[in-house]
Amino acid sequence: MTVQMRTCPGCGLEMPLSERSYDRKFHASAECWSVFEEVLAVEFQNAVLFGQVHQLTVDAYAVQHAGGKHPDKSVCVHLVGLYLMLEWGVAPVEVPPLLQHLASGTSWLHLDPPEARASLTVYDVAVAEGAQMHALRVREWAAQVWRAWSPHHDAARELARGLIVPAQRLVR
Repeated sequence: MTVQMRTCPGCGLEMPLSERSYDRKFHASAECWSVFEEVLAVEFQNAVLFGQVHQLTVDAYAVQHAGGKHPDKSVCVHLVGLYLMLEWGVAPVEVPPLLQHLASGTSWLHLDPPEARASLTVYDVAVAEGAQMHALRVREWAAQVWRAWSPHHDAARELARGLIVPAQRLVR
């Protein structure tokens, strides 16, 4: 018996075809979205893990799944989230209010996904054993996604300009 596979259009993850459907905004397959939901469930069940990496998980997934009907606003906001955490060292739990402020804007750039994808996906997080490995894998994945989007780093910096980050540092 041959197992039919489906490739996620956003991250390239190849998974056995399921009967699930997917109609949300991310450029993802139903199978990839299912793995993302599993990862989120693990994070919601562990307050420490949630605080350490949940925002990185959400931002990495959103940015890695740009394209299709994924709104430009979402891509821009989540890319800025990665920028704040990975370039400025803002703690993940301090990022949501900054992104909410940013999201109140009305003008959004269209950022085409880069041709090169991060090799890690949400699946690599899902198979990590234990909270420490989960957190490490999220950080590695988010860093890879951020590097893959290097053609748009200047756009992320510009979008973040003027946000007041914790400790009263201004993003320049």
